[in-house]
Amino acid sequence: MTDGSNLQDVINNDWCIGCGVCSHADASIEVELDPRTLMYRPSSPGDERAASVCPAVAVDFAGLHEWLFPGAPVSEFGVVDTVLLAQSTDEQRNLAASSGGLIKELLRHYLASEDVDGVIALSHVEGLDFRQTVLTKPDEVDTLPGSIYHNLAQPESLTLLRENPGRYVLVGIPCQLEGIYQYIREFEPELKQKIHSTVGLLCGWQYNHHALRALGSYKKFDAEEITNVQYRGGGPIGKLRITTPEKEHVIGRRVDFGYQVAFDRSFNLARCHVCVDHSNFLADLVVGDAWLPSTVTTRTGVSMVVCRTAEASAAMAALETAGSIVTALASTSEVLESQKRRVVYGDFAYAYSEYLAEIGVPVPVMIGPNRSGAKLSPRKEVERFHDEFTRKVALQREGRYRFLFWRKATVELRRHLSRYVNWFFVRVLKVKSIFGKRDEVNRELLKGFR
Repeated sequence: MTDGSNLQDVINNDWCIGCGVCSHADASIEVELDPRTLMYRPSSPGDERAASVCPAVAVDFAGLHEWLFPGAPVSEFGVVDTVLLAQSTDEQRNLAASSGGLIKELLRHYLASEDVDGVIALSHVEGLDFRQTVLTKPDEVDTLPGSIYHNLAQPESLTLLRENPGRYVLVGIPCQLEGIYQYIREFEPELKQKIHSTVGLLCGWQYNHHALRALGSYKKFDAEEITNVQYRGGGPIGKLRITTPEKEHVIGRRVDFGYQVAFDRSFNLARCHVCVDHSNFLADLVVGDAWLPSTVTTRTGVSMVVCRTAEASAAMAALETAGSIVTALASTSEVLESQKRRVVYGDFAYAYSEYLAEIGVPVPVMIGPNRSGAKLSPRKEVERFHDEFTRKVALQREGRYRFLFWRKATVELRRHLSRYVNWFFVRVLKVKSIFGKRDEVNRELLKGFR
């Protein structure tokens, strides 16, 4: 495990995720972009106060669940009240989001409520810089960007909660919410009352900034000159749009080979590979893409929504009554099918953490409610990944992006193509249903979806 007396192990092993809670616990720390790793990190090791709240040191899932959802039963999927498939009835909002448009519909709903004073969510500043801002009017919601996949420093949420009176809806990814809640519980418990609700993402992992530099080398643009980036929009998969002073580069996320090289697992933050919380156990409402055979032909994307409280379920019901969304009742089996069990249960993450600990690498302590259902990935798979990951990260930091391109085109091509074959058989031909391994969502339930 990582040393709990300071953040030196976090710095040495690139575990930082950029949440910035350390800088609130220890004022001597700033979160800064490392020029070599192109990931955010604390500027200094700090002290035990910073380490006590850092989600790259440890996450107390059991204690946080009881603190946030007192008395609620905790399953392998966390606290669950209802699971829904949902889609905004506003086609333009849906297309802009790609994944169903649910987060923006929820934020508009909350901002129209008397007991919500604002929403804290990411807004674009300039270039690759996105920071939390406070929204107070429903019409402001559509100005927000969609999902952001590159690593960001995000210390502002706690500052905005502290400095603004009232109650707020907070939007965040899993590791960000872990850090925020650990800090509030430890040092400023009065801030808990200022959080009306949290809307979390089913996390698609963070990428270091080498990913954009690599893509720039493949698509002939300078990542240093990027003025804006939009990762989704225009359909269920969506296009990546990168704006530079010369032009807008539009890149297909599903089939473009350069994108597949630059955004493969080796460009993820190190901590993403040991994260067991991609399902966002601490958020009241969790929203993400519904990657299901039953939704594969939808034109504008469908959201998977996990409501962890009765109040969250009531918000979804109110949206449907108002005609803002359509929904279909789902279950945790759809969450499992959509996100895959190695993500939902942490099969690989738990196995990789154990392997790293065995070879002497200090790892974050994360034992989530899904641990009892985990089937650890084979040792050979973990060892192969670690060797490959270590080698690829070294190549990234040397700027050898072209080598990585040709490696995927040769050594890794068979593995790369197998993903498309698997997608076609599972999601298009629905072979699991044919062989009785799962029940598809009834077509009648999805009649109102586009």
